[in-house]
Amino acid sequence: MTRKDYVLIAEVLAQMSRDLASTAFESDTAKTILTGERLATHAIAHRLADQLWQDNHRFDRKRFIDACQLDTERLA
Repeated sequence: MTRKDYVLIAEVLAQMSRDLASTAFESDTAKTILTGERLATHAIAHRLADQLWQDNHRFDRKRFIDACQLDTERLA
């Protein structure tokens, strides 16, 4: 994979994170579902980072996670 591929993946995850962060909660059920989706987005980003590093040890895992713009403050 190339840097361009890594950037594309991070941009998709960042957009997912932004979309979920901007969604209003209409009910407790919606809040639970959206929180689950946020956690899933985080899990996907971290697992991808782990696998991308396994594929290329020069891969900068922290830079990738930062580029994903995961909204950890809104998970609580």
